[in-house]
Amino acid sequence: MARSQRRRVAVAGRELAVTNLEKPLWPEDGLTKGDLIAYYVSVAPYLLPHLRGRPVVLTRYPHGIGGKWFYQKDAPAGLPDWLPTWADRADDGRVIRYLRIEEPAALAYAANLGAIELHPWLSSCAAPDQPDWAVIDLDPSEGATFQDVLVVTRLVRQILGEVQVEGFPKLSGATGVHIFCRAGPGTTYAETAAFCELVGRVLLRAYPQKVTLERAVAKRGPKVYVDYLQNRRGQTITSVYGVRPLPGAPVSAPVTWEELEGEPPRFTLRTMHARLAAVGDLFAPMLNAPQDLRGAAERLRRFLSGV
Repeated sequence: MARSQRRRVAVAGRELAVTNLEKPLWPEDGLTKGDLIAYYVSVAPYLLPHLRGRPVVLTRYPHGIGGKWFYQKDAPAGLPDWLPTWADRADDGRVIRYLRIEEPAALAYAANLGAIELHPWLSSCAAPDQPDWAVIDLDPSEGATFQDVLVVTRLVRQILGEVQVEGFPKLSGATGVHIFCRAGPGTTYAETAAFCELVGRVLLRAYPQKVTLERAVAKRGPKVYVDYLQNRRGQTITSVYGVRPLPGAPVSAPVTWEELEGEPPRFTLRTMHARLAAVGDLFAPMLNAPQDLRGAAERLRRFLSGV
């Protein structure tokens, strides 16, 4: 067996070991682990504000996107002493030490593990039961198209406008769209889930031909699934600016509502830098814009009840 090619590199004032930089992660695209590390370090100024202070789950692809993969919640053995963790007790009593990715070197460390996807919690380590973000996850079922997703996304924009909630859309990097809504302090997961479910029920009433809230995959039909259950403690949803383990190395990238009125641009590990240079972080305004989702949910309830 060939020995691991190990070297030490400096990243933003930290020194860390990296291995096998030439290992192909996207073989057909000629993209390596070194390319993944370089990407995450380069987008750190845009990505880190959306990771800091949150538990992060990794999805690791040590043998590339065609090989076996696994989720990693617990921090790996041999963690550098400068890389912080946050301890949480699981339902079975185990204590899980989640990574906290706070600086560029931490991104390099995670990417060196073959962690293509990064999944920050919707809540912070400081208030793990109080999510900052609600996510309306629009996922096309078999037979539905991305055009169907776009039509439903535009309806979401109208609904949010009616209840005076600002949404921040991003492409999932696969076939769906995620719409993030900042929640006010003290909001619970039950409340963010209820808000997103109510948006889904208004969508279902408006467009039953193409919208479903059916949890059973086999019963959804060729419709767009509104997955409000993503709004649960510890759920994994790919990070903004996160790379996906799909051909071409697509990125889950923010887009404007105006871009979603047509065919939105797609971005990859190779092209995201130019996009960021052109528009900056479209998600930045969300970081300091808490909203009253409780009041918005009540308005949606009244609409659905006909009051």
